[in-house]
Amino acid sequence: MSKKEIRDLQKNLMAQMFNPYTVSGFILLASLSLPITKGKLGFDLLTADGDFVRKAKAVHAALLADAGGYYTVPFANLAALLTSIDDFETEMANMDAGVLGTPGAKNVAKRKVMRYLKKALNYINDLAFDQQVNSVEIITGSTMLVNLPITQDKQDLKANVGPGVGVVMLYAKAVKWYGKYQKATYEWQFTIDRGTTWEDLPYTNKAKTRVTGMLIGIETSFRKRSFSEKTGLSPWSEWVSVHPI
Repeated sequence: MSKKEIRDLQKNLMAQMFNPYTVSGFILLASLSLPITKGKLGFDLLTADGDFVRKAKAVHAALLADAGGYYTVPFANLAALLTSIDDFETEMANMDAGVLGTPGAKNVAKRKVMRYLKKALNYINDLAFDQQVNSVEIITGSTMLVNLPITQDKQDLKANVGPGVGVVMLYAKAVKWYGKYQKATYEWQFTIDRGTTWEDLPYTNKAKTRVTGMLIGIETSFRKRSFSEKTGLSPWSEWVSVHPI
């Protein structure tokens, strides 16, 4: 299934489901939204010129050699990448020789190399997306680094009693993806029998909720999980327990 087909299927599912936050909906959408393994260059324009050239050449050589057989559809800008590297090395030599105007020309040449490297990164990530089972080999085979996605394995949850009789305030860790907050839905549950039975609470679109009607003086435990299109459905969090007053 292509990337476009997956995106279209996700959109259709969201549009057709009467309540997209039902358990079945969570499970189905989560299966289509599992975090994917992506690559990153591992260096940038601030990298020292010598190291930058060496790493850029390594990317080119790896894509050209195709030792793992994953790049049978060649990177379209492979020749242009090599030419841009050669041009950059020429400007580096001119700068060492004290040629006037070289610093500016060198910076322009370096940025051009980076443009082609970013195109190469997109090429690698497209291959990795279509072949997730081989994604690590595809990425590392190009001398790039694996950039594992952020998952929601650790589920922080805090519970405070009050204000008010039988009221508990629940605060969760908001869902993030690569450091950015995501639109998400949060499911909440409570138990008064140490997890033998769990009762559902209303879901929210914020990482907090106000729970009312809790039994006074009875140990009450809470847990939560979240869902977003990027991270999928998280596992249930660790319990937190309070005695409502």
